[in-house]
Amino acid sequence: MHLPVALAIGFTGHRKLPDEGKCRAAIRKVLLEWIDKVPGVIYGVTSAAAGADLLFAETCLELHLPIRVFLPFPKEQFRNDFEEPDWARAESIFQRALSIEITGAGEELPERYYECGVETVQQSQILLALWDGEPSQGLGGTADMVRYAREQGLPLIWIHSATGAVQQFNVSPDILNDPEMRFLNDLPGPSVEMPSGFPRDLANAWFVKLDENASRAAPQFRRMAAIPIFCTAAAAVLSARSAYAGSSVIWLWLATALGLMAGGLPTVMRLARRQVAWTRMRTAAEICRSCLALWPTPGLYEAVGPEVVPDLAGMLSSLNFLKMSDRAGKEPDVDEFTRSYRAERVQHQIAYFSRHADHAAAWARRYRNVAWACTGVAAMVNFWLLLNAHGLNHWISSRLRPELALSVAIFFQVATVAGSLVVVNDYVRRRDRYRELHRMLLQWDKQLELSETWPIVLRVASTVEKALLAELIEWRSHIRNQSLPHK
Repeated sequence: MHLPVALAIGFTGHRKLPDEGKCRAAIRKVLLEWIDKVPGVIYGVTSAAAGADLLFAETCLELHLPIRVFLPFPKEQFRNDFEEPDWARAESIFQRALSIEITGAGEELPERYYECGVETVQQSQILLALWDGEPSQGLGGTADMVRYAREQGLPLIWIHSATGAVQQFNVSPDILNDPEMRFLNDLPGPSVEMPSGFPRDLANAWFVKLDENASRAAPQFRRMAAIPIFCTAAAAVLSARSAYAGSSVIWLWLATALGLMAGGLPTVMRLARRQVAWTRMRTAAEICRSCLALWPTPGLYEAVGPEVVPDLAGMLSSLNFLKMSDRAGKEPDVDEFTRSYRAERVQHQIAYFSRHADHAAAWARRYRNVAWACTGVAAMVNFWLLLNAHGLNHWISSRLRPELALSVAIFFQVATVAGSLVVVNDYVRRRDRYRELHRMLLQWDKQLELSETWPIVLRVASTVEKALLAELIEWRSHIRNQSLPHK
């Protein structure tokens, strides 16, 4: 099961063109070249303004490329910038667009156009500019957008609107190279066949695949991480045993072997590599889960963006494309979403964190009790041996002293193992974190219950998703500068 690569090609251009037919042909040629290069999906991002934007949008649709439209203000006001024939063309584009989104909040018209252009650049992976090379006539012109894209390092394809000459900036063969998407796509598919006839079905199948792979890796990692601890403790006990075994050296050989195993097992079992792989899978799975939780909302998924997890920018782009494809023509209902989101996401997480907080607290308490009990017993036996070493020999038979000394080593090692397992399994921190999330989710659930409009509901839901993903994002940042294995 693979998630298709989605490439967003944004556009900026002039309202007035010297030769519309020539410009249309140049745009078409560039798009066809990228269609041949990209194995996945290409979609256009444009404002559909009069002039070059209309040409780009129409050319995309002629080539069966979906388009995402940004408007500087609502259509009723936007219409004032069009002649009647051009407005009819724009209306046809709006009807066939994947999404139409209003951007910007400036009070002046140039500010709104500038904000719309900047949003187009920010939501694109390549910017195609139809530009005469001259400065902008006002704020938000084509020259401003070209400069903004170049300063941001965004790949830029410049078609000269008068000569038709094409220049490329920061466009490299690696633009389509996404090692993280390749790693995730190459993971084994879901254990059961998943429906994939609709965009949401495909996104859900992708999540199940990631979740299953991450679930298989996590428990295995924790168990293997504990093995060197047991080996070290056993080696210490056997070393102590060899001191009281007379001429027998078998215990010393075993202790040496276990000591070497403890030192070499993390490398042999590639524990660090497995931890990195699990973190990559689990982060991707939880972000996908978050995206699915907010799927019925009016906007695209923005709780976590590529600026936070740049390695997963390709996955986020693909999931947002699937969401745009799925919601065309649908009007989401705020009450229905709130009810389902509270029941299936928030209240489910409340129960999850309550249960796991109790589980972590119980195991932390058990291991600590074992550690304190063993430490206490070992200390008392040691104290007894110390008293006998100072003249109270009649308390302990001389032949029992080696066995008692060995028991002290055993008890201390058991205490050490118990304390180490608390750290390895991260029980105390997990308990405190789960309790904190449980408390916050109860508060947010109440806020959702009282919310009745999309802006308020989306603000609370976005807060919930960011809180649920915060720890995973932090883990992800720890591995970002490491050498990431392909498998």
